[in-house]
Amino acid sequence: MTESDIKAVALEALRLRITKVMPAQIKSCLDQLNEEQLWWRPNQQSNSVGNLTLHVCGAVQHFLNRGVGGQEYTRDRPAEFSTTSMSKAKLEEILDETIARADQTFANLDAARLSHPSTEPAYYSTVFEDLFGVAIHVAVHTGQIVYITKMLKEGSIDDLWAQTHRNLGAWRS
Repeated sequence: MTESDIKAVALEALRLRITKVMPAQIKSCLDQLNEEQLWWRPNQQSNSVGNLTLHVCGAVQHFLNRGVGGQEYTRDRPAEFSTTSMSKAKLEEILDETIARADQTFANLDAARLSHPSTEPAYYSTVFEDLFGVAIHVAVHTGQIVYITKMLKEGSIDDLWAQTHRNLGAWRS
């Protein structure tokens, strides 16, 4: 396998997880919860599913779509955590728009660019690290969203990880 092949495989793996698998997991959780549950917090220092979803969207918009993709975006990070109410439909709309813009970023991204300097040099050294950082960030918060959903709706999303990976082509058996 050549370096070019490895870059293409890495880019596709990151694209699939950032734009398909993890958003599908988040959407499955949003589908299970009512609007009150979306904004439930076990305490004031914790985040709700709604806050975590807004935070994932803010991070993807800022680091991926703006940083790597060059798209316009002005982040309001404090609002991602201070919002305490929003309709499920609006939250899903924000997630869908974020993912559509991420799809556009990946569609315009050449694998050869992965070794180029980071768009966030205070955090990373290469564009690959930018993407890898976004994937890890989204994965961590998706896990939190799944955990909270399981706490609030026992048995509602069993086997979610395997199902989304299988259904979206991220699992090779």
